[in-house]
Amino acid sequence: MSDPKTPPAGMRAVTKKSVLPIYAIGAVWVLWSLFFPLYSLSHYVPCLIVSLAVFLVLTKVIPDKVTYEPIPVQVTGYESADELLKAGDAHLRTVRDLSAKIDNVDVRAKVDRLGGTCQRIFDYVRQNPKSADELRKFMNYYLPTLEKLVKTYELMEEQGVEGENITASKERISTMLDTMDVAFRKQLDALFGDTALDIDTDITVMEGMMAQEGLTDAGKMPAPEEIKPLQEETFQVGDIKLEL
Repeated sequence: MSDPKTPPAGMRAVTKKSVLPIYAIGAVWVLWSLFFPLYSLSHYVPCLIVSLAVFLVLTKVIPDKVTYEPIPVQVTGYESADELLKAGDAHLRTVRDLSAKIDNVDVRAKVDRLGGTCQRIFDYVRQNPKSADELRKFMNYYLPTLEKLVKTYELMEEQGVEGENITASKERISTMLDTMDVAFRKQLDALFGDTALDIDTDITVMEGMMAQEGLTDAGKMPAPEEIKPLQEETFQVGDIKLEL
């Protein structure tokens, strides 16, 4: 089953350390001053050692407090992108909730991997909201279909029996998840097509400018030793001999 430390869908974990070890240090100093003198440096050193020991022990013994809070929604400013992301986030939360209930480790790993790819696609759209138009089919069909497949698998697994229909359907869903994994990764790669083109253009322009200024080997005149002298050659045409 799912890791108990995994935050619920749409939430993030916030870890808060206990303040008791710090309070304990204060208590050590108060008690020490009641029973032992604190007049010189030699009196303070043992108290410091005891305080540090108490702090380290309590830090190990008292666990950190973990709470969950909603992940803040980032608004892109583009209505169409925000609508798609809102719907996509809802589907992804459901998929992750269902994945946490799946007992089959391999299938759960496939679903989680797909969820990670989806999240990276959403992150790209948040940074490049104009790309949302390229993802309408992905958001409106492929993602809801992924949710349906995962929901069906979890429902069949929940029955606790392995009949002919259930087993065959679960195998088909598992195979389809592999196919979707490839497709989703290609979708993510396609989103970076324009970015890659822009980078290639920038690199080409930079290379040209650097070559013109003699900062690279391209466009640089060869050194004298690199210029080979013309070799003597003899050409015979009939009775006429030419030497170069």
